[in-house]
Amino acid sequence: MIKNIMILLLFIVSCKETETYKDNRNALVAHVDQKDNLLIYSYDNDEAEECAIKVEDLKTGKEIFFSKIEQSCFTEPRIQDRKLYFPDSNHSFSCIDYKNNKVLWKLKTKGRIREFQLVNDDIIIASVDTDGLVAIHSKTGKIIYELPLHSEHCTVDSAPRPIGFDENCFYVADFNCTLIAAYEISSGKKVWSREMPQTGFSNFIVAGKYIFLGRENSDKDGEIMLMEAETGTVIYSHASAAIDIMVTPVLYRDKIYYYTLNSELNEFDLKKETTKVIYKGSVTGNQMYRLGDFLYIQDLDFNVNRINLHTFGKKTVAKSPKGLLGVYKLNNQVKFIY
Repeated sequence: MIKNIMILLLFIVSCKETETYKDNRNALVAHVDQKDNLLIYSYDNDEAEECAIKVEDLKTGKEIFFSKIEQSCFTEPRIQDRKLYFPDSNHSFSCIDYKNNKVLWKLKTKGRIREFQLVNDDIIIASVDTDGLVAIHSKTGKIIYELPLHSEHCTVDSAPRPIGFDENCFYVADFNCTLIAAYEISSGKKVWSREMPQTGFSNFIVAGKYIFLGRENSDKDGEIMLMEAETGTVIYSHASAAIDIMVTPVLYRDKIYYYTLNSELNEFDLKKETTKVIYKGSVTGNQMYRLGDFLYIQDLDFNVNRINLHTFGKKTVAKSPKGLLGVYKLNNQVKFIY
């Protein structure tokens, strides 16, 4: 009888969701491809004086691609249609067939690529330091069009970001004296823009037919806005604590979660156009990650906190000496990338 009870307890424990982490990758930035169970990340080993891009099979833990690069990469490498895209130096961007370890094309750039998005099957939109935006043909590496950066007595970042997109347009904040602007993906033609009302920087997320934008006017005050993606029309705005522009908002169903500089995690309801604070606590400035019904966010003590997006209950599930770079689930285990 006791033996049967022990077996039952072991079975129950084995079926519970557990959280573990690995800390041996020396990763700078990482991208988790849950569809194909791949981890793509940039690697930097100071002792070996080696920088590289790696692809790891999450199911087996085996490295399936390795390529040395000239300089440390702080831009997320990405995979689409078996092609791996990444900046391999501050003046070069590459596309590689990672399964055959074959370079398909390499493009010289005018500066470091800060961010890039694969906006459709054929076009990459990239933000280049001190230069602006460039559209690249993903199959050939040829430049389709460029949108230069013009700092005309307005607050702009050295590389416009973030870049969001939908089927027809891409959107970028703090670019050439605009709070946010929309451009046609195919041509680069400006569709609409909203001028920047004052100093400060913004962050946003595309949520279906809407754009949710939060901004900081100072370290204390800011604003949140809801816009129509098609026209740029503001349908809701409200004074807010300054948004942390380094932490990307997270969309879950019809709610958007964003972090403000007064150490609050907020929920904005797209349907009701209301906002509320769901968690107070300082975070490292790292990204928030959603997995299923949970949001993972790291605090200043490097505790990884899991927040239930139904009950808003919080639980500390891990601690590490490094910043959180990704979360994924495999065989009923939640694992963290540092």
